[in-house]
Amino acid sequence: MDAIVLVGGQGTRLRPLTATRHKSLVPLLNRPAIEFLFDWLRRSGFRRAVLALGQNNDDLAAAYPPGVYDGLELVLVQEHARLESGGAIRNAVTEAGVEGRFTVLNGDVFVDFDFAAALRSHERLGADLTLALYEVPDPSSFGVAVVGAEGLVTGFVEKPPPGQAPGNLVNAGVWIFEPELVAEIPPGPVRVEETLFPSLVARRRRVLGYQFQGVWADIGTPARYLALHNALLADGRNVVDDSASIEAGARLNGTAVGAGSVISASASVSGSILWESVAIGAGANVTGSIIADGSVIGAGATITGAVIGSGAIIPAGASLPPGTSLEAKARYHAGDDR
Repeated sequence: MDAIVLVGGQGTRLRPLTATRHKSLVPLLNRPAIEFLFDWLRRSGFRRAVLALGQNNDDLAAAYPPGVYDGLELVLVQEHARLESGGAIRNAVTEAGVEGRFTVLNGDVFVDFDFAAALRSHERLGADLTLALYEVPDPSSFGVAVVGAEGLVTGFVEKPPPGQAPGNLVNAGVWIFEPELVAEIPPGPVRVEETLFPSLVARRRRVLGYQFQGVWADIGTPARYLALHNALLADGRNVVDDSASIEAGARLNGTAVGAGSVISASASVSGSILWESVAIGAGANVTGSIIADGSVIGAGATITGAVIGSGAIIPAGASLPPGTSLEAKARYHAGDDR
């Protein structure tokens, strides 16, 4: 079975991190996030992944050209106009010659569950479509599926107000498609989540909501990206690239440190993500923050809950208000809490 990975988005929700890098290339434990999807696909028995690229995705295409990557065949399909999920699926099936049943994944999720069990349920119920569902404490920022008898989906509620959701099962962005569904995707740039899926349910087609046990996260926003990272490092361990330099007296806790980064003496970094070539000055304190590549954090600076774009500069002694977001190549000035 082929997998179509939807990676055509522009990463708007992840800005400023995606101002200089495709969202699928943001580092997770010092590896591009998409590689975790590749790992899961390989473990799940897939042998071919079709990357449905959007416009201006040249960096992702260059990082993973067509061919075999660690045992997984990669096929690249480029869209030349905005297609949304439905158009991207239709285009990928046609251009890559996808035949038979296939699986679709959103490219901005982290997922790890028993796919074979989901496929068995899909086959047992003779489903036309299976949606992987995951239970979350607060579904108000997700699409919620209402599930009835036999696990069949009876309806959808998009981003219900807090406390008003009909359930806690959210669309995890992993879908098993029967091939005939491609012809039922409306023409043009459409989202299957808003068109095909509700239409199938309304017509009483067999749409299985498969609730899985495992790990799932949407990494489409800085907050969710950081939350996943913190969950993976929940025991306080650190992931430090071999080329990074941690000077004597520096303290790390639950942090990933990318290639070529330097953490100076007496600095403290906890619950954070440092991309490549980040410089943390002596005595600086960084907590719960994302620092993109090439950024410089001056000596004695204090940063809490911030998102710092590539090549940005935080002067020595600066104290950033929690929640600060700094664009790529910007220089922070007191009171600049954009």
